[in-house]
Amino acid sequence: MGTAHLVLISALLLAGCSDHGATTSSPTGFPSGGGELRPVVAVASGPAELLAAAAVGPERVERVAPEGAPLDRWRPDDDALDAMVSARRVLVLGDEAEPWLQRAGLPPSRTVRLDAAIPEASWIEVGSFAHTHGGGESHTHGGVVAEAWTDPALLRAMAQRTRGQLGAVLGEGEASAPAWTLGARIDAYADELDALAEALDGRALIATHHGMEYLCRAAGIRLEVTELELDGGGSHPNDDAVRRLAELAGQEGAHAGVLVWPGPLDSAFAEKARQELGLRSVDFDLGASLAGSDTLTRLTQSTARLRAAIAPE
Repeated sequence: MGTAHLVLISALLLAGCSDHGATTSSPTGFPSGGGELRPVVAVASGPAELLAAAAVGPERVERVAPEGAPLDRWRPDDDALDAMVSARRVLVLGDEAEPWLQRAGLPPSRTVRLDAAIPEASWIEVGSFAHTHGGGESHTHGGVVAEAWTDPALLRAMAQRTRGQLGAVLGEGEASAPAWTLGARIDAYADELDALAEALDGRALIATHHGMEYLCRAAGIRLEVTELELDGGGSHPNDDAVRRLAELAGQEGAHAGVLVWPGPLDSAFAEKARQELGLRSVDFDLGASLAGSDTLTRLTQSTARLRAAIAPE
């Protein structure tokens, strides 16, 4: 191979690793990839937006997913991928919460993974079992629960990793970094969890979906999950979960008398649970998706709302 070819290849490699070049814009307003990296951090989830804004300021955080898009079903289109590729950093939760990551091909050197802040022993895994919905085909679920950010201690670990990884790159040093108020807000959320545990007084919470395991473990709350798998669209619930729910509801004094919905609330089934099982339904926003208010606000408000339903003042 000639010297000229080696020089050209070297130049191309250096250009691919560089943060410099020209930028173009896509029809949606997102800059396309292949140009100068923009001084923003791209996010597709509520927790990532919360932590990135605390680390570098909200003006340097760019949403690439639409508001309310469920993490387990959203897939980035070409414009969203271009926005992530052209951002200085991309902050992601990890494969368990964002399955699209496995095929996105994001640059590893510019992708900050929040799951790296979680000790291996801290992850919660749920068993898998076969079940049916209204006489349909049998299928199974199970695996690692993704919502680790709902545990105050794990959220702090994620925040520390975010600030360390993004602060120097996008915050341009401690002098211009935003005021760090997240710690006090996490403390307030932890206090709400403790108050919820006190209101429960040893009784269990019954939930329709997985996702509350981390916050319940953190507060010492016993949790029973029925995995109804309803999506609000009139679909049939998991038959085994309905039977289990009836058994739990019949254990007078062992539970708080509420049915917690950390997923979409199905109003028809909620009314049936109230009439037939005496369970009041309470929705609980785990703060996974992007929304009008940030993840920590939604978590704290949901915890306070659940406590009020259990122990009205």
